[in-house]
Amino acid sequence: MRAPFRFLLAGVVLASLVFTVAATPPDDSVVLNASEDSYVVADVSTTDDPQGLRDKNFGGLDFLKIWYANQVQSTEQVVSVGLVKFDLSSLNNREIRSASLQLFAQRADLMQPVRLVDVSVAQGQWTASDVTFNKLPQIANPPLASAAIYGANVWYSWDVTPAAVAKTTDNTVSYAIGLRTLETKGEEQVVFASTSAGRNAPRLLVTMAPVAASIPPYFIAAGIVVAAILAFAGGLLLGRTRRTRRAAAVPMATVSTQPVAAARVDEADAVIECPTCRRQIPASAEICPRCGSRVGEPLVR
Repeated sequence: MRAPFRFLLAGVVLASLVFTVAATPPDDSVVLNASEDSYVVADVSTTDDPQGLRDKNFGGLDFLKIWYANQVQSTEQVVSVGLVKFDLSSLNNREIRSASLQLFAQRADLMQPVRLVDVSVAQGQWTASDVTFNKLPQIANPPLASAAIYGANVWYSWDVTPAAVAKTTDNTVSYAIGLRTLETKGEEQVVFASTSAGRNAPRLLVTMAPVAASIPPYFIAAGIVVAAILAFAGGLLLGRTRRTRRAAAVPMATVSTQPVAAARVDEADAVIECPTCRRQIPASAEICPRCGSRVGEPLVR
């Protein structure tokens, strides 16, 4: 392959790399573990709270119990709601493109093969150590997302992007988790791992727009293109110089060798006629080797 074409091919490859580099970089992703979690319980069939559930704190346990017992004993309607909080301060000044809440189900006792679990925004301050049903933050309606729960030992995911994008003023976001359906004369529960479980804690998978480069990608692309063009032009010039040198070297060799060879051949073949004995003798002879007489000016045939 000739040098100019090699440089042309290299330029094409470099150009393709340029457009690859200059293309939009992929989004960044980060997994955030929950900063706090808990759940609250109440008998919603009465305001008397005979069991004292409304003021009971369930923080610090290694599970989040999403549960209800509807008229299983008398008229009681016991319901629990899970709460999960995430600290988003590490994402300051970043454009959030998507966020998914992920919970690991340790146990699922369901009356139907599949149940929907809703996730909503929990608006208001709370801490895992003192949150109760009576201190429950306001739960936004309608829910942000729903997921079909069908069994245990499975990760479940909810798209909670709107709440993550609209971060609260203190850079935290909270979610409330609850079963959508409460069957009469029924009791169901889904138990998720909490932050105290040591593993499979609630997490938030966040995808963000890439950080802008200090040097715009198109500047880098332009620089590489210019370098490729200069390399290509240099290859053309180098190839032309080499061809010129080769062309100049061929005539010199012809002049320096061919006449010498021809002269040597003519000198070896030249003969003259001796003026005395009339015999042919070498043109270089000054005395005829035949008759011994002195030879005059040679006559080349």
